[in-house]
Amino acid sequence: MGQDRRGRLLDWLPVALLGIATIGAYGISQYAIGTLLPAIAAAEAWPSGTLAGGYAVGILLQGPVALLAGREFDRRGSRRVLLPASLIGCSMLLVASMAPNAWSFVACWALGSAAIGGGLYYSMTMPATVRLYPERRAQALSVLTLIGALAAPLFSPLAAVLVEALGWRSAIRALVLVAALCVLPAARFVAAPAGVPVQGTATHGGWTEALRSPAVRWVLLVTAIGGMANHALLLHQVGALRAAGLSLAAASAYAGARGGFQILGRLTLAPLTARLGIRRALALCHALAATAVLSVLLLAAQGGWAPLALYFAVMGGVSMGLLSPLNGLLQAEAYGDEWLGRLSGVTVIVVSVAGWLGSWGVGLAGDARGSIVGPFAAIAGFQLVAVALLVLGSGAQGGRPRPVRDNKASPANEISRR
Repeated sequence: MGQDRRGRLLDWLPVALLGIATIGAYGISQYAIGTLLPAIAAAEAWPSGTLAGGYAVGILLQGPVALLAGREFDRRGSRRVLLPASLIGCSMLLVASMAPNAWSFVACWALGSAAIGGGLYYSMTMPATVRLYPERRAQALSVLTLIGALAAPLFSPLAAVLVEALGWRSAIRALVLVAALCVLPAARFVAAPAGVPVQGTATHGGWTEALRSPAVRWVLLVTAIGGMANHALLLHQVGALRAAGLSLAAASAYAGARGGFQILGRLTLAPLTARLGIRRALALCHALAATAVLSVLLLAAQGGWAPLALYFAVMGGVSMGLLSPLNGLLQAEAYGDEWLGRLSGVTVIVVSVAGWLGSWGVGLAGDARGSIVGPFAAIAGFQLVAVALLVLGSGAQGGRPRPVRDNKASPANEISRR
C-alpha cells in the first residue's frame, strides 16, 4: 500500500515541477519588476515611465513568442520550448542588470520577459499539463495553479530584501538565479508530448482552419472579454478602493488579500467542475467577480464600510483564483490536442490586446470624469457580458472535459524513460 501511495505521489511530480517553473517565470518577470523599477529609477535617475516601457513592451511581445513556442510545442513537445525559453530569457535579464542606460535596460528586459512569458507562463505550462494528464485535467490544473500562486508572495518580498541588501543590479542577478533554479528541473525532466490529431474535433485540420471554427472563435471571444475585465481590475483596484474612501495602506492591503484568496478558489476547482461542468463554473466565476466589483461601488456610496471591502477581497480573490485554470480547461476542451500549443499562443495575443484596451479605456474614462469609481463599473459590465456568452452561447460544449489524447502512460514514467 505504501508503494501504491508513493507511485501516486510520483505521478504528480511532473505537474509539481511545472508549477515550480511557473513560480520562477511569473516571479522574475511579473512580480519582482514592480519592486525593482522604483529602486532602479532612484539609483540611476532614469525616468520611471521609460523603465516601465520594458515591462509593457515585454507583455506585447509575449504574444508572438507564445505563438512560436506553441508551434514548436505542437510539433516536438515541451522540452524543445521550456529549456530555450529559460536560457534566452534569463540571459537577457542578466544583460539588463549590466545596462549602462535606461533604453538598453528597456530593450534587454523586454526581450527577456517576452521569452519567459511566451515560453514559461500558463500559456505553455497549462497545455503541457493537459497533455500529461488527459484524464485528470481539472485535478492537474489545480495542482499547477496552486503552486504557481506562490509566485507573488515569494518573489515580491524576496526582491525587496535583495534590493536593499545588494542594490538593484546584484538583486536582478540573484533573482535570475532563483528563477533558473525553479525552471530548470521542469525544462530538463518534464517531457509533455507533441500534438496528436484527434478525429472528430472541431479543430481537426490545419491550425488556421481551426481559427475559423465557431468553437474556437467563441472561446477567444469569451477569453478576450474576461481579459479586458481582469487586466483593468488588476490595474485600477487600488485606485478605486482609495476613491471609495480607504487609505492607501488599507486599499493596498485589501488588494493584496484579494491575491491571497485566489488559493481558496483553486482548492475548489476540481469539485466545482465535477458538479457544474466547465462552462457553468466559469460563468459562476465571472458572476462572482462582477459582484466583487459592484461591492466597491457600494463601498463608495457607504463611505468606506469595511465589510464591503472584505467582500471584494474574498469574492474577488476566489474568482481570480478560478479564472486561470477554468479558462485553461475551456480552451483545452475547444481547441483539441493537435493545435493546442499554437491556439494557446493565439489566445495570449488576443488577451494581451484586450487587456491593454480594457486597462487603458477604464483609465482614460476615469481621467475624463475626474474619478475612477464610475468607470470602474464598466469592469462589472465586461464580466456580465462574459456570463451572458457562457450561459447563452453555443460555441463550446459544457460538462465534463473529454480526454485530449489517448495516452495511458504515467507522467512519472514519462520522466523515468528520459
